Amino acid sequence: MENLIFEDEKGALNCTEKEVVSFNSGIPCFGYFPNREAEGNLHWSYRAFPRILPENYRSSPYYDFRAEPGGINGSGFFSMLLPAVKEKMDVHLQWDMSKMPQGSRGIFSFGEGEIKRTMTVMDLGFSLFTVGQIHAVENESFGVYYLSEPEFEIQKIVEKLIPIFQFEKEYFHDFNAYFKVFLRRDPFRISNGGSACRYAFISGYSAFGGFDSDKWFNTLIHEMTHTWPYMDDSNVGEGTWFTEGATEYYCTWLPYIGGFLDEEFTVKCLNEKIGRRYYQNPFREMPNMEIPRIQWKERAAQECPYGRGFLYLANTEAWLRREGKGSIDDLVKQFGWENPMHTEDWKRFLLERLGQEAVVEFEDMVNGKLLEPDPNIFENRFDVVKDEIELNGRKTVAYHFEIRNERREL
Repeated sequence: MENLIFEDEKGALNCTEKEVVSFNSGIPCFGYFPNREAEGNLHWSYRAFPRILPENYRSSPYYDFRAEPGGINGSGFFSMLLPAVKEKMDVHLQWDMSKMPQGSRGIFSFGEGEIKRTMTVMDLGFSLFTVGQIHAVENESFGVYYLSEPEFEIQKIVEKLIPIFQFEKEYFHDFNAYFKVFLRRDPFRISNGGSACRYAFISGYSAFGGFDSDKWFNTLIHEMTHTWPYMDDSNVGEGTWFTEGATEYYCTWLPYIGGFLDEEFTVKCLNEKIGRRYYQNPFREMPNMEIPRIQWKERAAQECPYGRGFLYLANTEAWLRREGKGSIDDLVKQFGWENPMHTEDWKRFLLERLGQEAVVEFEDMVNGKLLEPDPNIFENRFDVVKDEIELNGRKTVAYHFEIRNERREL
């Protein structure tokens, strides 16, 4: 950023930059404080440049501000200097395309072109955009946008995603939902990750090829499903197990029970998301709140809450159904991005439906106690097989899933 200028009705306004208390324990924040009292309307301008990645960089956050041939993709908090207010604001966003090539488009996660809507700073900060010579595959409620043509065929994957999105938005009673997918070409050997915001996400693919269509398809379903289950995770680690675990649960279970993906595809997902990410994870017994300290150094540690949360929620769902006490849906559908669930909401739900024993099991999960699959997990549609594996230099127990014999015969 350069040429940062603040002005009010008196003219130039000098400001001092200071680090401030962050809204998220994993993201440092800085504020600009005027050296005199501001009067009237406050205006600021600056020139922002896309981030230049260091040589031999192997990964990068998806919430970023990055260029590639044809344009730029970015996100609110990492390209916009935003006012420090908690109240909702009337926001007007407009792209100046006067110096852009003909045919350029500017697309926010909120919509295309000029945007006028009321939102919070958090809504604007956790938003995504792409601007430039954009390629698109889209219909009225679902779109995929990208600047560089990848080696794989996007159309077929989008055609598989759209009916799953329609099913999920009806399942969560969000009938007018739309969704935007922004793709970024990464200069890394390994890519295919993603980050979500409300009703949109950004996903990467490697400029060097080696694309795994099944893995990317799973990434897209996962990030799409992030639109609904949500727990506050401002103190990183407290809600990760739920926000990621519930997303893994629903993005695997709903396409299966909806008839979009078969047993063979689903059992592969279970063995990847629970088997590899949790049971075969060297950090599987690390407490939830210790994982954030190392999760960006040890990829396996970062993956652990996904698998742990998925298995824990599937176990809880099986327990509720066995006792005739409803479903985790009864709580999950009450919350979302605008009204996030908190740990106390979950514990209160457990206490009301399943008693103190369930609260103790929850605390055990938080503290890293190894989970075993519930006897009725996934409505007994899959066989659970116990294994002996070597992990951290010792033999230990693990589990994997198989298609039930009677279903194989069908």
